[in-house]
Amino acid sequence: MSRIMVLGVGLVLASVVLLVGAGIAQEKYFKPRRPAVTVNGEAITRDELGARTSLAQADLLQQRQSAESMLSFFADSPEAQQSLQQQIAQINAQINDPGLLAGQVMQTLIQARLVRQEAERLGITVTEEELDRAVMAAYGFFPGGTPTPLPTATIDATRLAQSTPTSRPSPSPTTLVTATTVPPTATTGPSSTPLPTPTAYSREAFEANYQSTLSDLKANLGVGESTFRDRFAETLYHERLLANFQAEVPRSEEQVWAKHILVPSEATAKALQSRLRQGEDWDALAASYSLDTSNKDIGGDLGWFGRRVMIDAFEQAAFDGQVGQIVGPVQTAFGWHLITILDRRERNLDQAGIEAAAQRAYSDWLANAIQTAELVYDPELVPPTATPDLTLVPQDEERAPTATPAPPTVTS
Repeated sequence: MSRIMVLGVGLVLASVVLLVGAGIAQEKYFKPRRPAVTVNGEAITRDELGARTSLAQADLLQQRQSAESMLSFFADSPEAQQSLQQQIAQINAQINDPGLLAGQVMQTLIQARLVRQEAERLGITVTEEELDRAVMAAYGFFPGGTPTPLPTATIDATRLAQSTPTSRPSPSPTTLVTATTVPPTATTGPSSTPLPTPTAYSREAFEANYQSTLSDLKANLGVGESTFRDRFAETLYHERLLANFQAEVPRSEEQVWAKHILVPSEATAKALQSRLRQGEDWDALAASYSLDTSNKDIGGDLGWFGRRVMIDAFEQAAFDGQVGQIVGPVQTAFGWHLITILDRRERNLDQAGIEAAAQRAYSDWLANAIQTAELVYDPELVPPTATPDLTLVPQDEERAPTATPAPPTVTS
């Protein structure tokens, strides 16, 4: 009876140990390696999601610290203070909601997987050597010598007058001045003490800084080197896929050259339209009444622009109008517009226009890739409620604002 009791107790204890061990193994080993989401069959593990979320949180803390330190420099600028305070509040909202931040990181990882899959399908790869060079460059170490800055192109008067909104030059283009080397003049007396020269950034110094970063990441965040380098690889794949789109986009497009007058109400727009029909000067009315301060003093001139640059209603009216016609009133989110069509034709794109067209083609591809991707989420996680935020062409106050999708929530 004693032996049977001892054996029974032993079996119970053994079962408890096995269950506890299985639970620990599940939580410490199997669960972190379980896919948080698979993207066309490729897994993004919980471990990877957690590590990248930790990196994102560290980035946000650094951004907040930078914004807080800048507050004192703009003590005399209420506008700058308000902008910085809003930035800090947004950062705090992300930091204080780990589920929100994890969801945003998941979206970023999904997008990165799709980019890499498409790049590899096209034969675009990133080697370890190229990745090493990208990491070195981030630390300011260039073993082959510091890259020579590219010269800034000058802008002639014709290009300045006909530039597209995607490459609108500043009102005061910088003039390049070539420095002339003046030979030294011989002097008498003792020579001046030479200034100290900076010590070259050696490979040893780079390695020390790099290893210090990795040690800090491991000690403070539990993040390893592979996770740190993954972000550099994702950037390289993005740049190369975008370059592939740039090589394939058309070099010309139909464009419109137009002016506009922006006013707050339809009644005001119709009143101005009536005055224009009676022969009053467009430029004078634009200077007096237009709310668009960026161009009201030049007759509301928007320059040349192609499709998918302006907000939808404005674009449709501009491209549907005839040359010489005054179109409108046209309502947009900014107010009511009168538009005069100066010219329309097929025009060659400059480099900035080609880059903008490539960015739009890239964004179109990415949006479609997200819609058609096979995404399988861990049932314990709440999947993102919106597609990853696309990288779009920067837009000024006259462009269509980009809608920001509702952030997803991820729970563990």
